[in-house]
Amino acid sequence: MPEKDPPPIDGATTTDADWPTLIERAVDDLARIVRSEAHMFQTRIEAALELQISRMVARLTLIAALVGGTLFILCAAIFLLHRWLPWWQAFGIAGLAVWFVGIASHAIMRPRERAGMSESQ
Repeated sequence: MPEKDPPPIDGATTTDADWPTLIERAVDDLARIVRSEAHMFQTRIEAALELQISRMVARLTLIAALVGGTLFILCAAIFLLHRWLPWWQAFGIAGLAVWFVGIASHAIMRPRERAGMSESQ
């Protein structure tokens, strides 16, 4: 024969006595869920930030290598021109060449920027 719980002393029913326990369990479960979700979110954010930082370092390294290489090529062109011309003319010709390359690059990139803006609208 199953045993029955003794009646509560204060006159409350058995189900009324379990409400605080049930609420405590629900709050505890909710707190654990929130904690685990926050931990998962933090882990995802850390991984995403680490990936973005490594990509940025790789891009900056590439840019630094390209700029350094460009400067060396420019210096080599100036030294080559100096074999036949004075220094000021060699630097002037190299400067004009860099300007023309910059203007041409800007002119080439401008239509792409406008086309990209019209496609997104």
